[in-house]
Amino acid sequence: MFKTLKGLAVSASLLIPAGAAFAQDWRPTGTVELIVPSSPGGGHDTNARALASVMEKYAGQSIVVVNQPGGGGVVAYNQMEGAKPDGLTLGQVSTSLVTDAFRLSNAKYGADTFRYVGQISADPNFLVVSAKGPYADMTLDQFLAAVKEKPQSVTMGVSGNWGNQDYVRYALEKTSGTEFRRIPVKGGRNILLGILGGDIAAALLYPSEIKAQYDAGEVRVLAHNGDAPVPGFDQVKTFRDQGVDLGLPVWRALVLPKATPDDVAKGWEEILRQTMADPALKEAYASVFVGHAYADAAGTDALVRASAAELGAISKEAGIVKE
Repeated sequence: MFKTLKGLAVSASLLIPAGAAFAQDWRPTGTVELIVPSSPGGGHDTNARALASVMEKYAGQSIVVVNQPGGGGVVAYNQMEGAKPDGLTLGQVSTSLVTDAFRLSNAKYGADTFRYVGQISADPNFLVVSAKGPYADMTLDQFLAAVKEKPQSVTMGVSGNWGNQDYVRYALEKTSGTEFRRIPVKGGRNILLGILGGDIAAALLYPSEIKAQYDAGEVRVLAHNGDAPVPGFDQVKTFRDQGVDLGLPVWRALVLPKATPDDVAKGWEEILRQTMADPALKEAYASVFVGHAYADAAGTDALVRASAAELGAISKEAGIVKE
């Protein structure tokens, strides 16, 4: 029912011709702050720290990750927008950049607010249940049948109020004819604890949030909403492979204030291009189970606008649009 923006997020190897040469005149002249709209320890934060660890080599300066979780992203995005456009402040954005405009009356930002540097990742959501609970031995079809049989009886943990997990949950319900009882919880880590403790039946979490518990046999993953196998989860099939047409993996990107001069923006675009092509970055991502996906500034702009259209349609259909 809902398309996936398939093909807009592509790997760096497809976008960077072998041996291509790029001139780079600008580099930052001091410590760089990377503002992240989340608390430490979640998928957003893990992505930022893995990226910064490699990007420092090409920036020639330290990159400090600054966590700003307040207001479901509003605090971070407002800080990014108001930063001095001197190239010493980067922002890491995700799908919430476009969904906040639909669901939060105090969100004044959107697809046109920032200058894009490039896409840095794409992560699928994993449908997770406890390995000791009533759904531990079920296939995806059996689990969805159980949910469909008793609407609103099976709980699903979601982080906050209509973040990425809620959009995927809603799309799953529409596609499969199910209806979960949503349980808002602060952060993926607390949702996982709820599953392990038996207080929550299911959730749609990122691979980096559940890898340790998956390897320990404490949780089962019934499906994910990506388009290909995920390293470290080779036995987990996609929803589409199991007959459920569900996409909407989360994308993340780097941005600069809109007024950033061209030479500064181009400098950061080249720094990111080099970083994303570095095998060390791919290894860093693989070690924390972040999905490697790169697009340049123009490609990222197209990705964000397509995402805004798709998620805006879901927002209107779900009746969550704020006037």
